[in-house]
Amino acid sequence: MALAISEEHKELADVAASHLARGNVREAARQTLDGTGADLPAFWSATAGLGWFGLHLPEEHGGSGFGLPELTVVSEALGHELAPGPFLPTVTASAILAHSAPESVQARWLPGLADGSAIGAVGLSPGLTLDSDGGLTGESRAVIGAPQAAVLVLVVGDDVVVVEPGEAGVSVSTRAGLDTTRTIGNVTVDGAAIPAERILKGAARAAVTYFRILAAAEAVGSAMACLETATDYVKTREQFGRPVGTFQAVKHHCANMLIDIEMTVAATWDAARAGDVESAWFAAAVAASHAARAQVKAARLNIQLHGGIGFTWEHDAHLYLRRADTVAAVLADGRDPLVDVVEAFRAGEAHGASFELPEEAQTFREQAGAAVANYKALPDAEQRDYLVDSGYLVPHWRKPWGREAGVVEQLVIEEEFAGIDLPDLGITGWVNLTISQVGTDEQKSRWIDPVLRGQTNWCQLFSEPGAGSDAAAVRTAGKRVDGGWRVTGQKVWTSAALGCEWGLATVRTDSQASKHAGVTMMAIRLDSPGVEIRPLREITGDALFNEVFFDDVFVPDTDVVGGEGEGWKVARATLGNERVSIGGGSGSIAFTGKELVKLLDGSPGARENAEHEVGEILAEEHTLRLLNLRQAARAIAGAGPGPEANVTKLVKAEHSQRITNLGMTLAGPAAVMGEVPDVSYPYLFTRCLTIAGGTSEIMRNTIAERILGLPRDPLVR
Repeated sequence: MALAISEEHKELADVAASHLARGNVREAARQTLDGTGADLPAFWSATAGLGWFGLHLPEEHGGSGFGLPELTVVSEALGHELAPGPFLPTVTASAILAHSAPESVQARWLPGLADGSAIGAVGLSPGLTLDSDGGLTGESRAVIGAPQAAVLVLVVGDDVVVVEPGEAGVSVSTRAGLDTTRTIGNVTVDGAAIPAERILKGAARAAVTYFRILAAAEAVGSAMACLETATDYVKTREQFGRPVGTFQAVKHHCANMLIDIEMTVAATWDAARAGDVESAWFAAAVAASHAARAQVKAARLNIQLHGGIGFTWEHDAHLYLRRADTVAAVLADGRDPLVDVVEAFRAGEAHGASFELPEEAQTFREQAGAAVANYKALPDAEQRDYLVDSGYLVPHWRKPWGREAGVVEQLVIEEEFAGIDLPDLGITGWVNLTISQVGTDEQKSRWIDPVLRGQTNWCQLFSEPGAGSDAAAVRTAGKRVDGGWRVTGQKVWTSAALGCEWGLATVRTDSQASKHAGVTMMAIRLDSPGVEIRPLREITGDALFNEVFFDDVFVPDTDVVGGEGEGWKVARATLGNERVSIGGGSGSIAFTGKELVKLLDGSPGARENAEHEVGEILAEEHTLRLLNLRQAARAIAGAGPGPEANVTKLVKAEHSQRITNLGMTLAGPAAVMGEVPDVSYPYLFTRCLTIAGGTSEIMRNTIAERILGLPRDPLVR
C-alpha cells in the first residue's frame, strides 16, 4: 500500500490487505451490479471485529485511540479492493462527532459507529438552511450511505447539524447511483427542529476536511488498483507481434497514472499527519484536488489500456470508474477544493504538517547552529573557506570534503542555514561528486578542493548532435596514443561551457564494442589546443548553451575517470547525481505561486475558471515539496527508496511551464508588450526544462520501465 511508510503502518496495511483478500471483497462489489446489493453482513462484522471503524475514536467510546494516519492506511486498502458498503461515510461521520460534538451527542452515537452496529452518513452539499430558532429546511443531495444511515451529519453553511432519519421533518430518498457498490440518496428536511446540542457551531470546515482526507485515501487505493491491473495487462497482451506495453504511447499512459497517484499519495499523507484537523484545511484541499483528478483519470485509462475487455460488464474496470466519478462529484459539490486552495494561500494558511525529526536531530541542530554563528561572524572573504573546511558546503559528501551527513543531519542543516545565501555548485557539483565517488586519489586531490573553494568550474560534455536524450549514442572518438588519447568530435547543448576550465566528456574509445561498453569518461581542459567553444543563443536572448568542438585534442591517461571502457557507468552516476539535485530543489525558477496569485488578484477581468486553474498550480507547487519530504521520511524510517525522486524531476519541469503559461494568460497583453518581464522571461526560459537533462518523453519511458516494469521497445538497443 502506498501511504504506509513506518513499520507499524506497513503491518497495518498488510493486515488490511489479507483481511480483504480473505473476504473476496471485489466479488462482493460485483454482486451489487444486479441491483439486489451484495451480501455484506459477514464482511461488515468481520471488519468491525478488527476495530477499523473505531481506529480514530477515543477509547471511552469504544475506539482504539489512534488517529487519521492509521485510518487512511485502512481506507486506502478498502479503496484498492473497491470494498462495498458505507465505511467511508461512517468513519467520516464519527470523526466529525468526535471532534466537534458535545459529550452527550458523542455518547449517543460513537459507540455504535465504533463497533459497526450503526452506519453514519455525511452531507456536504449547500442546499440546507438553519434559522435562528434551530429550524432546518432544504435538501442535502448526493449523500453517500444515507439510505442505510442511522445518523446523518449534515453541513449547513459554517455549521454542522446532526439528525436521525425518520425524525420529524427528516426524510431520505434513495437514488439509483452510478456507483452500485454504495448507496446514495438525498436528505430532505422540512422545518425540523434541531436541538441546540446537535447544532455544531463552526464545525463545517472540520467536517469537509475529514471527508476530503478520507476520500483521498480511498482514492489512492482505487487509483493504484487501476494502475496495477492496467500494467499487468499490457505486459502480457500482445499486438503486432509484441506486448502492447512496449509501445511508447502505452508507457506514457501508465507513467502518467503513476505520477498522478504519487502526487495524491504525498498530498494525502501530508494532510493525514497533521496533528490538528483545524490546521489541515489547506492540506486536505490539496489532497482532494489531486484525488478527484487522479482517481478518475486512472479509472478511465484502465479501461482504455484494457481495450475491448475493459469495456465489458464482467470486468472490474467500470466499477472503479463508477466509484471514481461519484467521489469526484461529491468532493466538488458546492465547495471546489481548488478555490479553497487559493483562499487558504491568500489567508496565509498554505502550509502542510510540520516535519518532525527524531531526537538525534538536536545534536546536529546545536552543531549546525554554532556553524551558522561562526559563518556570520567571519568577513565575507573567509566565509566560503569556512564552509569548505567544516564540511557544511556539501554536507552529504563523504569526508574530507563533506560531513557524510545522513538524512536527519542534512534536513537539520537545511533548516538551520535557511535564509543564508550559500554557493550553488550546480553542474560543477554534480560532476565532482562523481569524481569523489569513482576518481583516483590523485584526481580527487587535484580537482575537488579548487571546485569547492570556487576556483574552478566544470561542465558536462554528454549530448551530441543527432543523439538528443540518448546519452549513450556517443560519436566523439578517442584514439589511443602514447601516454593518453587523441579526441575528435563535437558536443552540443553544453551549459556554461564558456565559463568553465574543465569538462567531463563521454568519448567512444572502442568502436567494436556495444553501445554502452565502448565509452570512456575523460576530463578535458577546455583551454587545450584543439578545443573550440561556440555559444548558442537561446530564445531568451541568453547564451547559456554551447557547442564544443574537439580537433585532435590530447587527453592524458591521468585524466581518464573511472577506467577505460567504464564511461557509461560513470555517466550514469553523474546523471543520477544531477537528477537527485534537481529533484531535491535546485533549478527553481523565479516565478512562483505567490506571483501567480498577484496576477490573478490584479486581473479583475480574468476568465471565470482562472481561480480554479491557479488553485491547480498552487496545489502542484505545494505537492512538489511534499514529494521531497516523503522521500526524506522514507530514509529516516529505513523504508528504502520510493518512486518520489523519479517523479519529481519530471513534474517540476512541467510545473515550471504550467505556472508560467498561466502567468502569461493572466498578464494578457501586458506580458507580450514587455511590461511584465517577471513572467515573460521565465515563460521563455522554461521551454528548455522539459528537454534539458532528459526530455519528458524519455523520463516517462524510464518511469514506465524501471518502476512499473514495462518491457523495453525491442527496436531500441
